[in-house]
Amino acid sequence: MENNHIENNKVLNYSLDSFPCGALITNSSRIITYINSYFTNQLLWKPNYLIGKSVDILFTQSSRIFFQSYLIPTLLHEKTCEEMQLIILNADGQRIPITVNASLSVDGSIYWSLFNASKRDQLYEELIKTRETLEIQAEKLKLLASTDELTELLNRREMKHRSSLMLEQAARSHYSVSLLMLDVDHFKKINDTMGHVEGDRVLKKLGQLLKGFGRKTDLISRFGGEEFLIMLPDTNKSDTLLLCHRLHKLIAEIKVGNSSLTVSIGLSICDKKISFTDLFTQADNAMYKAKALGRNRTEIDCSNH
Repeated sequence: MENNHIENNKVLNYSLDSFPCGALITNSSRIITYINSYFTNQLLWKPNYLIGKSVDILFTQSSRIFFQSYLIPTLLHEKTCEEMQLIILNADGQRIPITVNASLSVDGSIYWSLFNASKRDQLYEELIKTRETLEIQAEKLKLLASTDELTELLNRREMKHRSSLMLEQAARSHYSVSLLMLDVDHFKKINDTMGHVEGDRVLKKLGQLLKGFGRKTDLISRFGGEEFLIMLPDTNKSDTLLLCHRLHKLIAEIKVGNSSLTVSIGLSICDKKISFTDLFTQADNAMYKAKALGRNRTEIDCSNH
């Protein structure tokens, strides 16, 4: 019988030594009673050094805390643990990520299998980096789809979408919304006499000025050609007119040849539920009125206020 037991142990040891992972047995006090050859060949530990030592010797401090506070209680309760992520140390002190599986026997012994997870961690890192790259690319595509290339302001489609949402919110919250339509005066003349490069410079400069002038809550867009829209939430008539006055003065600082740039502004203010199309039409009509009355001025449509 004793010979059979010795033979069985030899067969077991041989089988465990052929495993491509660490096999470990600890007693009820978590003292190491057996390690397979993986610990010697891959982790460089000498068997005589580990046998009789606490299993804690194998883990980093953070893994030891997790091991004692979570893994062991789970093992005692469930009798088994699967795919726990820990960091193990080899004999040279090198940190190696591992996946641990363990089962608790009736006599309190714990049977451990340890799989090197370095490549999986590398895969995770690569996947995380790939995801981050895709998210950045998606953000860039979203930005390209929603902004005007020349001025980097919102484009027409995005402005209509966000403005509609803002108007819905304003109606629910019962605050007023102002919409400004700015049209560059004599822009065709700028293009015809100074060229499209100069025309683009003027539009870009105006876009930068409007972006710096607006609040974070304002919506600012190049709505088409030389037309710009600004939607101001929770802004009353007097404040909006004061803002338009300041805009005229600031825009005049942009020089086109020896002259100052001017714009005609149409303003519509609403404190009740209204569609973007209707508010836009009113601001557009007010802008054409400003053009007809001599340009470089602001006109207001008061039908909603």
